[in-house]
Amino acid sequence: MAHDGGTDPRLTVHQLRRLIAVAEHGSISAAAAALYIAQPALSKSLLELERNVGTRLFARTNRGTVLSADGERAVRLARAILADVQAFEGLAQPRPPAAPARTPLCIAATPMLSNDLGTHLIPTFVAGHPQIPVRLVRSPSREALFAALHDGTADVGVAAMPVPDGLAARRLAVREVVLVSPADVDLPPAVNNTHLDGLPLVLPPPGSGRRDDIDRLLAAAGVRPVVAMEAEERSAWVACVRAGLGSAFLYRDLVEHLGYEGTVVRPFDPPVRGTVALIHPPGEPGPAAAAFMAHALAAGLRPGVH
Repeated sequence: MAHDGGTDPRLTVHQLRRLIAVAEHGSISAAAAALYIAQPALSKSLLELERNVGTRLFARTNRGTVLSADGERAVRLARAILADVQAFEGLAQPRPPAAPARTPLCIAATPMLSNDLGTHLIPTFVAGHPQIPVRLVRSPSREALFAALHDGTADVGVAAMPVPDGLAARRLAVREVVLVSPADVDLPPAVNNTHLDGLPLVLPPPGSGRRDDIDRLLAAAGVRPVVAMEAEERSAWVACVRAGLGSAFLYRDLVEHLGYEGTVVRPFDPPVRGTVALIHPPGEPGPAAAAFMAHALAAGLRPGVH
């Protein structure tokens, strides 16, 4: 990796840790949520890192941001550097025996909800409960989240209903689903499933829980939409709608959060709603899990930054 002669080549441990976080969490938005920092701040830090090393570490695709070949090599080097830093820090004089490490409260969330948790609920919970360490895990699907709760690798899950037998659920939020369309799409003020037949749609990628829900809904109604675009990030859906590529299913509170200028928002008639639940293994949750669920139910769910 060559350096530009006019670029400051100094690197920081923070930059290396953030690079590794993106590699481990699969996207900039998920890494930002796990690190509890704003996505723009993380993006800026990564751009500075690219300038410092003089090469592209990421490739931008229609499925999001992925590591380039140099990026993969940089992650391996970053891990080795951080291991050396930790070893160097361990050269300090002997210390009293450390207190036993506290087991973190593991909260699993599906991709569409992990940002909502990471930008509001978890930071406010940690601020009010500093004695409880928390780890947010981004589950690739609802099925993976349910499996983590069944096998004990997660203490609490946050996902859309329904929930399978063998798990307990408490309703966290009920969110109205609306159709967001380009301004020139000719549809009535309120729509139903028949209006979706042949309509170009911006959809989540196949295999995601949200896409499975949409596919089941459309199949049950006998609707055959046109897939105009597939994207993982919700903010990309609104951008695609504004660009005139197609319409998208979004929660009303998310549309109001992201902004809907240049689009038309239509409710469904009859209304379509999605329920988000706090999920845990059967029986009474442990003290840390119970504290988080009480906080979540009191604070409510807010759309996150994407």
